Amino acid sequence: MIETVADIIKALNKIVPNVHEPLHHTVYNALEDSTSVWRKDYTIAVAKDDSKTKVSNLIVCNSLDETAQTFKVKREHDFWKKLDPRADYKAVVEFSFFSHDVNICDIESIGRDIMRSRKEVPTVAALGFVWVVHVDNNINIDTLFQLYFKENILTVNHEESKYYIGWADKLKDVDMRNFICNPAVKR
Repeated sequence: MIETVADIIKALNKIVPNVHEPLHHTVYNALEDSTSVWRKDYTIAVAKDDSKTKVSNLIVCNSLDETAQTFKVKREHDFWKKLDPRADYKAVVEFSFFSHDVNICDIESIGRDIMRSRKEVPTVAALGFVWVVHVDNNINIDTLFQLYFKENILTVNHEESKYYIGWADKLKDVDMRNFICNPAVKR
């Protein structure tokens, strides 16, 4: 996972955020000299009727495998066909961009939704996981990242913003039993 995080940091240090382009596209375009294969907007689940999809911002692969991904249901009545495992899958990377008026509870809620949604796909839950969050310099979410990623966190500072990067060797190992903000409290 350290190599994946190092690639992300190198890319973040090269970019200027563009409000007209998703952050993960900007980072993807700045990835250079990586030993991994990066794929953006990667489908990880498809509704059985093809009406919806779940898409990861980036998936990191150990090697280039041009074989199309496959999906299957676990039980006959399942709504989602989920991504089948392949040997080349290494990690999933998700990006969140927050404006200056966001609070830690909103960030936690969005992050938990991302992690929960990805954990629902067993193939993805078994992979490494990285969450990159863009916030203004005056926003401090250290406690949030420490809760979910323990010591696996870094911060990259830019002129008026910063990026929090948290990672886990396997998404399924991220403990989601505790909260910074009580989810029952209305905001």
